[in-house]
Amino acid sequence: MKPDPLAVLARLRGAEVMLARRDLTEEAAARDAAEMRVGAAAAALREEAQHAGPDYAAWLPRGTALRDAAAEAARLAGLRTGEAAAALAAARAAERAVERLAASRAAEMRRKVLQAEQRMLDEVGSRRLPGHG
Repeated sequence: MKPDPLAVLARLRGAEVMLARRDLTEEAAARDAAEMRVGAAAAALREEAQHAGPDYAAWLPRGTALRDAAAEAARLAGLRTGEAAAALAAARAAERAVERLAASRAAEMRRKVLQAEQRMLDEVGSRRLPGHG
């Protein structure tokens, strides 16, 4: 028997949702790690400022550059997380569209079956009426 194209499409959409969820999870973890690096870099700046020794002036530009680079990486990771969330939303919408189409198709099939049953009942009823009247 030939596979139902709608069922195949539903499985494909389900797989796309699973992949999009995985991607979002990975991007969120990367964003969280990047935000932790920003915090660590800021903490290092504060720590070094408390011990402002002779090397502090030489270290400060490097420390601020590291903090700024970490902040930019966190910003980009946040953007990627947002993109992954949008991709998941699109995948879910596509999955729901296929589900609605399948439900619509099933309802149409039920309607046709009920119509066929009603026609059969009407036909049987019309054959009996003349003999009883």
